[in-house]
Amino acid sequence: MIKSRNKSFFTLLEELAAVVHKGTHLFFEMLGNYQDIEAKVKEIKSAENEGDEIVRRIMNELNSTFITPLEREDIHSLAHTLDDMIDYIDGVADRMFLYQLKQPEPRVVAQANILVHCSAKLIDLIRTLRKLDHATVSNIAREIKDLEHESDANYRKMVSELLNNPDTHPIEAIKWKEIYDKLEDCADFAEDVSNLVEGIVLKNA
Repeated sequence: MIKSRNKSFFTLLEELAAVVHKGTHLFFEMLGNYQDIEAKVKEIKSAENEGDEIVRRIMNELNSTFITPLEREDIHSLAHTLDDMIDYIDGVADRMFLYQLKQPEPRVVAQANILVHCSAKLIDLIRTLRKLDHATVSNIAREIKDLEHESDANYRKMVSELLNNPDTHPIEAIKWKEIYDKLEDCADFAEDVSNLVEGIVLKNA
């Protein structure tokens, strides 16, 4: 494959990863200071809109660039998987406001904190695309996988405590279970990104 020296794709993907991190951080802050929720949800929505705009620019670049620095499908997949993560964060925040959910349990805050760490690692991971350093990519990907495993364990405990608590109202359980599922999906998206980057490195080794 002939590779382009066009670095705009790397820059745009790095910007998108930074927006994902911004969104997870805003969500974590919202849970930690659970007041004025509507205003905080709007901030997260603004970050989600930033992500959409960057994805639009990436797609425009793909459509107008003959030779790309990475395979087109890899750029496309990375952009949309990162965008899925910020979309889900926005969706969770919005549902928490719409469902009028009360102060989240500590495990929910812990789950959000895991996502903050995941998204910070994604910034580092996306930066490696410029040099495709296999050792660095492997180390960061392993850290993201560890965080995803931590998220999975926390998710299982949250669900168990929620559904086995006789004092939990069934409607509230349905609302929170959806929140838990979406947050776990976000961690899965972070691992998906790390798998994509590892695959890109192997193809370009």
